[in-house]
Amino acid sequence: MKNARLITALFVVALPALCWGKKNKEAPDSHHATQVLIIGLNDNVKSNYYYDEMIAEATGMKADSIDQQYNSIISQNIVAAAANSSCKFIAADDPIAEKIGVNGEAENCKADLSGISTEELKQALDKAQAEYLLVLNRHYLKWQDQPMRTIFHIVCYTLYDKDKKQVYSGSQYFTSMDLESPKRLMQLSRKSSAKIASAIAGSIEL
Repeated sequence: MKNARLITALFVVALPALCWGKKNKEAPDSHHATQVLIIGLNDNVKSNYYYDEMIAEATGMKADSIDQQYNSIISQNIVAAAANSSCKFIAADDPIAEKIGVNGEAENCKADLSGISTEELKQALDKAQAEYLLVLNRHYLKWQDQPMRTIFHIVCYTLYDKDKKQVYSGSQYFTSMDLESPKRLMQLSRKSSAKIASAIAGSIEL
C-alpha cells in the first residue's frame, strides 16, 4: 500500500515537469516570424547644407560609399533591435534598388515602385525568404544653426507587401552637433532605428 502511494505521489510531481518539457520543445516549431527585407536606395543621403565631399572629409567615409554606409548602419540597427520581435529583418543588396524611385522633396518623401513589376518584387522577396519589403527612401541631413547648431538625421521609410501595396510609411530622426564617424552614427541611431522596427512590426500585426 505504501509503495502504491509513493508511486502515485512521484507521478503527480513528475507530470507537470513532463508537460512543461513537451510544451517548450514544441514552442519553437509553432512560431513563425514574419520576415522583412530591408533595401536602402542608391543616392539617398541628401542635405540642405552638406555635400558628399564634406560628409566624407568629416566622417572618414569614402564619398562614393556614403549612401551604402548610412543605409548599412540603419539596417543593422533595425535588425538588432528586432532580434526578439515578431518580425525578422533581413538587410541585403538587391538589383531592384536601382529601379526604385522616390517621390517628394527633402525629408518628405516616399518610395516609388512603378519602375519594377510585381513579379520582380516577388522574386526579390522570395530570394530573401521575406514577405515584405522595407525601403529606406532617404537619410536627410537637415542642418540648422539656430537656436543652436544641430543636424537632424531624418530617416524616411516605406513598407510594401508582395503585391506592391503600401502597408506603412513613416520617418524617424536622431540628432548630432556635427557629422559623425560610422561608429558614432551606429550608437546615435539605435533608438530611432528601434522605433522603426517597432512601427513596422506593429503595422504588420494589425
